[in-house]
Amino acid sequence: MMKLLVNENNEIEAYSIQGDIEGAIDFTETVPDDFYEKFKPSFYLLKNGEIVENPDYVTPEPPVIGPNQQDKINAQIMLTQAKQKAEQDKINAQILLKLAGGTK
Repeated sequence: MMKLLVNENNEIEAYSIQGDIEGAIDFTETVPDDFYEKFKPSFYLLKNGEIVENPDYVTPEPPVIGPNQQDKINAQIMLTQAKQKAEQDKINAQILLKLAGGTK
């Protein structure tokens, strides 16, 4: 038995083969052979007690990162790189001090 979370359009939004999902219904019928490999929210419908592919399914567009978000990401990358460079410079300075002190 599995649990199916179905929305008002009979689209299967989630499933569980172990455990429970709040608001899910029990499903004991046959699952399509490729259900687990192809599953995406709303890709399948529960129609007349059967799981069928949703003929109206459209792959969602990925979110667009706006300029402000990209600027924040770039700033974070630059800050991380600056911290790494500072740490490497510190290590290099320590190595140079040891080498300079060892040649006396």
